[in-house]
Amino acid sequence: MKTRNLILCSLLAAAVSRAAAADSTPKFDDIYQILRANLQGATPEDLNHAAVQGLLDQLGPRVSLIEPSAAATASNAAPLACRRVLDNAFAYFRPAAVADDLPAAFRAAYREMIQTNKGKIKGLVLDLRFAGGLDYPAAAKVADCFLNSDRPLLNWQSGSARATTKTDAISVPVAILVNSQTTGAAEALAAVLRESGVGLILGGQTAGQASIFKEFPLQNGLRLRVAVGQVSLGAGKALTAGVLPDIPISCSLDDQHAYLLDPYKVLHPPQSAKTDVAANPAQDQPRLNETELIREHREGEDAEASLASAKLDTPPPPAVADPVLARALDLLKGLAVVEPARPG
Repeated sequence: MKTRNLILCSLLAAAVSRAAAADSTPKFDDIYQILRANLQGATPEDLNHAAVQGLLDQLGPRVSLIEPSAAATASNAAPLACRRVLDNAFAYFRPAAVADDLPAAFRAAYREMIQTNKGKIKGLVLDLRFAGGLDYPAAAKVADCFLNSDRPLLNWQSGSARATTKTDAISVPVAILVNSQTTGAAEALAAVLRESGVGLILGGQTAGQASIFKEFPLQNGLRLRVAVGQVSLGAGKALTAGVLPDIPISCSLDDQHAYLLDPYKVLHPPQSAKTDVAANPAQDQPRLNETELIREHREGEDAEASLASAKLDTPPPPAVADPVLARALDLLKGLAVVEPARPG
């Protein structure tokens, strides 16, 4: 059945493509009736499924089918799925979704982290991978936590939001993590943080679903979500496509899911790489990353501490295996050394 539906989708798409190339778009019903009368083995249910799937594929992120249970699950989730301190100096926050309760939860969690760590926080990772939400005012309020001065942040169909004047904005370097499952208000949050000069975006291109949506119930219990309005940044740029990262990092979605559960777990031990190096010791050595460069820069300052650690025979802390998060930490460590705190 699945193979047949894929074939039907291909036939419909091919017919539409040929018509478009000839600058003449046929009526959908004409194609449907011809296929229904002549395509061997195709039932009306098969054609209906293929037609619906073709429409969804062609219209992309502007139209989608959702289950009511998915929305209920998202609304019951805690605002922050994870918060922790990495490498004793870098705050890490992963929102479950960008919703109305996130701004207050984020501010409270950051204050608590600062107090607990006595001001040792040197950078912040905001992990928006797999995060969604459609609350654009909430996205603007989270972005406002990082800005001291009044400025436009976001505009949407029914309103807009600006940053507020304050003296206690978060001023440490920020890295924002995204992927192809970063949707809606989470995409807008990533984009506005970058536009405001708060931080850099790492990972993969986002889903391209930063729009105002309206939902329509269907007879089978599903809901059709349709984009009915645009969302734009404060400078007026519409978020009509996915947000591109400043630093692209390739990592499968399955691996990223696993790293969210344990960022230190090595999913792919580099056994083959070790074998290659042993067989060809003259091959190019790996390039230094940001952390290693900073380590060399501060070699003299850290010599005594390293010697004391060796004497105590203290095992080194575990290394982050998640390539996206690891690169973000490298970046923040470099910025913490070479740049002063970001002005508001």
